[in-house]
Amino acid sequence: MNSIGPEENKPILRMLLAGVASIAAGGSTHPVDTVKVRLQKEGEGQSSVKKYKNIIRGSYVIYQEEGMRALYKGLSASLGREATYSTLRLGLYEPFKHMISNDGEKTSLGVKFFAGLMSGSTGAIVANPCDVLKIRLQSISGHHQSVFAEITQILHHEGILGLYKGTMPNLLRGAILTGTKMATYDQTKQWLKEHFAFKEGFSLQFVCSFATGLMLSITTAPMDLIKTRIMSQDAGHKVYNGLMDCAIKTFKQEGLGAFYKGFFPQWIRFGPFNIIQLIVWEQLRTFCGIKNI
Repeated sequence: MNSIGPEENKPILRMLLAGVASIAAGGSTHPVDTVKVRLQKEGEGQSSVKKYKNIIRGSYVIYQEEGMRALYKGLSASLGREATYSTLRLGLYEPFKHMISNDGEKTSLGVKFFAGLMSGSTGAIVANPCDVLKIRLQSISGHHQSVFAEITQILHHEGILGLYKGTMPNLLRGAILTGTKMATYDQTKQWLKEHFAFKEGFSLQFVCSFATGLMLSITTAPMDLIKTRIMSQDAGHKVYNGLMDCAIKTFKQEGLGAFYKGFFPQWIRFGPFNIIQLIVWEQLRTFCGIKNI
């Protein structure tokens, strides 16, 4: 019979701590995420207008035209997303990993990646409505709209399925992101401990979190752009008929480089986001007597 490790003694608490850490990270980096969404939307379809151009210019334009508050559009939906999506994708990672294999610290990279795929896709499906709301609110230029007004508008014009737009690209993004994230973080920690005598603690967690943020930006940028574009279109201005249609139209109209629009704000966001999220989660685990990853 497989032995139960210390990290499995408090599964619900471990998930709750993941949610707390993710909310802290999401709230701290939300303005950069808003600029990323605007950049990903820029130039789509037949439009050649480039209003935001880059993260510096984008932040300045949004601030000048809409005020500081605009950089926090969709914050409530974002925090709701982190409370569901990230709670599940981080909290379920270890149970899935132990379900697939029970090799302890010698678990293979493939097992770690697959466990991340499973937890990430689970979280993405559950949190899809929050993702749609977040992106819709962040995309609105000019006026401010409450999350409840946006829900009402979506339900009125698109029905309940409007909240599940972009589920497939969101699921794929969540699976790839979490698979990459947890495998990179987990494996980097193991490698640094074995080859450079790192001890568990803040320094190790910081290095691994930083490396994870860069890897995530590279692997998820194309699917993140597709997800943003599909989720942000409303019923009256439908441009894309699914994942493949969006990918083909984007490539034909804007070229291969379009899939990495918003890459730098995504990287700038992922770096601090992962550092805050993973370190806070690890430190909270230590405080509560739960074994680190």
